[in-house]
Amino acid sequence: MNGSYLKKVSELIKKLNIGNNGRKFDKKIIFAVVISILVVGFAFAGYRKEVYTRAFKIIYNGKYIGTVRNKDIVNDVVTTLKNELTTDYGIEVFIEDEFEYQPVHAEDNELTKKEDIKKNLKDNIEFDVFAYAIEADGKVLGILKTEDLAKKVLDKIKEPYINSADAEDSSIEDIKFVENVKIVKKEVPISAVEDFDKVLNYIQKGTDEVKTHVVKKGENFWTIAHKYNLTVNDLIKANPDKNPKLIHPGDELSLIVPKPYLTVATYEEKKYIEKIDFDIKYEYSSKMYKDQTIIKRRGVYGKKEVIAKIEKHNGIEVAKEILKETIISNPVSQIIVKGTKEIPPLKATGIFITPTRGVLTSGFGKRWGRMHEGIDLAARVGTPIKAADGGVVTFAGWKGSYGYMVEIDHGGGFTTRYAHCSKIYVKKGEKVYKGKVIAAVGNTGKSTGPHVHFEVRKYGKPVNPYKYLGKKYR
Repeated sequence: MNGSYLKKVSELIKKLNIGNNGRKFDKKIIFAVVISILVVGFAFAGYRKEVYTRAFKIIYNGKYIGTVRNKDIVNDVVTTLKNELTTDYGIEVFIEDEFEYQPVHAEDNELTKKEDIKKNLKDNIEFDVFAYAIEADGKVLGILKTEDLAKKVLDKIKEPYINSADAEDSSIEDIKFVENVKIVKKEVPISAVEDFDKVLNYIQKGTDEVKTHVVKKGENFWTIAHKYNLTVNDLIKANPDKNPKLIHPGDELSLIVPKPYLTVATYEEKKYIEKIDFDIKYEYSSKMYKDQTIIKRRGVYGKKEVIAKIEKHNGIEVAKEILKETIISNPVSQIIVKGTKEIPPLKATGIFITPTRGVLTSGFGKRWGRMHEGIDLAARVGTPIKAADGGVVTFAGWKGSYGYMVEIDHGGGFTTRYAHCSKIYVKKGEKVYKGKVIAAVGNTGKSTGPHVHFEVRKYGKPVNPYKYLGKKYR
C-alpha cells in the first residue's frame, strides 16, 4: 500500500474526530471505520498487483526461452524469425508450435526482451522447411529448395534428347517421362534439402557414387576402358560430354556407367532419306574358274524419302510408324559373273605365267647403283595379280620396303614374290593354282607408283623372271 493512500486515511480520521459542527464521534466508531477502509485498501492493492504482474514462462522443446506478459509477443517473435530464416535459407521455413506456457508473476524488469527471446529461440530451434521432392512411381529421388529448381532438374534431364532431335532435324511432338513423375511439396528437416547438381547427377547416373580417372599421356578410351574392365561404349555413356577421339592428359573421366532413374520418352516426326537395297543377279562364264567371280555391273542403291513417327526411350528407338514413303530413285541390280571352269590342280605345272597385265617399267639387274631383284609391271591400283604357278603361300602380309607382299613356294627350290600390293586375298599355308588371283596392284612400301614388283628366286637367290616366263623351269 503506498504513502498517498495512508495520508488520505489520516486526513479522514481527523475529520471524523472533529465531526460535523464541531461534535466529536465515538472512538469505537472511528476505529471501525478506519479498519474497514484499511482492509478494503489492502485488498484492492493486492488484487491490482496480482493482475498487473501476471506473466508466462516460455518453454520450447524442454528449454527455457524467456518470460513474457502475453503470448502474442511469442507469436510476433516466431513470425519475425520465420521470415528471417526463410530469407537466410532461401526456402520456406516451418516452425512447429511446440511452446509450453507456464503461468508466473513477474515485474516489468523481470520480463525478457523480444530480441533475447528471438536469439534464445534461434539457438535452440530444430526447424523443418517446406521443400519440393521429385518423386518417380512414389520413390523420392531428390528434395530441392524450390519448385522452380525441381522443374529445372527435370528439364535438364530432358534437354539432351531435345538437342539430339534438333541435330537430327526431327520435330518433337511430345516429350515425357515413362515413370509417374511428380513434384510434391513436403515438410522436411533442413538437412534433407539437397543442391541442384547433386540431385541432377543422382537421377542421371542412378547413384551418388563418384569414381574418376585422370587421363595420362598415351591413354585413350580403349586402354582406359580395358584397365577398368569396361566396354568402350560404357565409358562413352559415362562421359556424354567428352569426345572419345579428343581426350588429353589431365582430362577427368567418370567411370560410373549411368543407370538413370528416369526414362525420357520422345515422340518425334522425322523426315529422312533411306536407301533401297538392290538385288543381285548372276551370270556364268566358262572362261573363269569356279572360285572366281567378277562384278560385271555394280549395284546402285535406290533412294526414298520417309516420314515416320518415332518413339525413343533415352535416345534409343523403341518403336517406329511409317507415315509416308516417296520413291526418289529406283535401285539398279548388281550383276556378278561366276566361273564354271574346273579348278586346276593345286600344284606347280613347271611353267610360269606373267602375274598381271601391265607395262614393264624396270627390268632385272643393276638400277641406280644397286641390284633390282625382279621386274616391275605398272598397272592401275586394284588390277588383279595372279599366281605365276601353283604352290603354297609361305608369306602374306607387310614386309618392309616391299609393302604388302605375297610369296609362293612352287617346289624344286623355286619361289615367287609379288610386292607393293594394295590388297591381299590369300593367307599363309594356303594352296593356290596357277592363275589364281592372290592380290591386287598397289603402291605400298618403297614404291614410285602403282605397279607389281615380281621376283623369281631359286633356292633363295633372285634370278631374271624373263628366263622362266612361259618356259619349263624344272
